[in-house]
Amino acid sequence: MNRQAENKHSIVHYLKKGYGTLFPAITNVQPQMPKEQISMFLKQAVRGKFPIVIQVNPTSQSDTIWEFKGTVSFSPKSTQVIVESDQKTITYLINAREIRHIRRLHKRK
Repeated sequence: MNRQAENKHSIVHYLKKGYGTLFPAITNVQPQMPKEQISMFLKQAVRGKFPIVIQVNPTSQSDTIWEFKGTVSFSPKSTQVIVESDQKTITYLINAREIRHIRRLHKRK
């Protein structure tokens, strides 16, 4: 029975490791921003429709810090933040309490 448990653990570990390589690693982990500052930056980004980068704290489902890029809006029926990618191909729903850091995305010409 221990051998079966070891095999399952190694498969899950292998899948997590392989899945993580599909996305570029975050090279610059930003410090945790105060909640008031996160709220103010989110409101400014929504009003100005600025492209931003949102870093999300580790959760119980994921032990890594993720970044999401795009324009943001507030969900009308929950506390989630909606992030749409630049090409409007991907939409992310992020819990506002899990946001670690926000910065404006400046596009290079």
